[in-house]
Amino acid sequence: MKKLLPLVLAAILISLFSCEKEYSNENTGGGSDLIVGVDCRISKIVYTDTSGTSIGLPGTGLGSIAADIDNLDIVTEIRLYDSLAAVLEYWGQPVYRNDTVYISPDEYFVADANKRITKMHGLIDPTDPFSLQFDVFYAYNTAGYLVTKTYFLTTTPTVPFYKVDYTYAGGGNLAHMAAVNLPSGDLNMDADITYYNLTVPRRFIYLFPDEVNYAQFTQFFNFGAKNFNAPKEMKVRNYDPGNVVRDSLVSTFSNYRMSNDTYILSVQMGGDDQPSIPALAGKLSFSYKCK
Repeated sequence: MKKLLPLVLAAILISLFSCEKEYSNENTGGGSDLIVGVDCRISKIVYTDTSGTSIGLPGTGLGSIAADIDNLDIVTEIRLYDSLAAVLEYWGQPVYRNDTVYISPDEYFVADANKRITKMHGLIDPTDPFSLQFDVFYAYNTAGYLVTKTYFLTTTPTVPFYKVDYTYAGGGNLAHMAAVNLPSGDLNMDADITYYNLTVPRRFIYLFPDEVNYAQFTQFFNFGAKNFNAPKEMKVRNYDPGNVVRDSLVSTFSNYRMSNDTYILSVQMGGDDQPSIPALAGKLSFSYKCK
């Protein structure tokens, strides 16, 4: 987790023209043209360049992330593909042992009886098997929303070094995120998200702006209840010590296309790429796996 490296060292020492809701007869996954299914979740995101900024050809495929999900609703494989470079950027086959999901020999998630993630174990530098190890503990509120992530080094398991808090508003929408370096009390990053009040999608994407190192897993594992409304804008700020804003990323979401049973089929993501969303800015198209 490269973004946590400086924190560990410290611990040790949309647009005005956007359309809120548009029904479509173009589906990206199983089911009929207008109906996706009764109990479905995202299994693939394809992102396409609509501006021509990548190679000057609007409509060019930029890439995709996909998960194979079996009939028991278990993710058996995840693939992240760069279409422009024709390169498989990530390929993994999670290994399940009781309540633990291994994504590598040194990294794993722990789930409860409802398959909701309660803990993650990993390496500060995933490319180095001798790197410092850490544990993340996930806390949910009574409504099932993820509200806190607390990080500990395994060398100091009772002293947290990093904490992420999520604040919800509007009946179940993540409105604000703050990630703090606990030894200093300084912000590492924060974010604000706004939503379309009239667009209520079914089982749409998670938005956890701080999750920049394991974003390829966020959409396919269970991290609690999802936002009630469809996002309109997400602004993420990164900080230097002393709570000085270093940079910001702003993304807008518009031109939603929905099935008749309110699954999102596609959306235009404008502005900046967001590391926490495993897709580049452009047109995002979604496929679903139904039970």
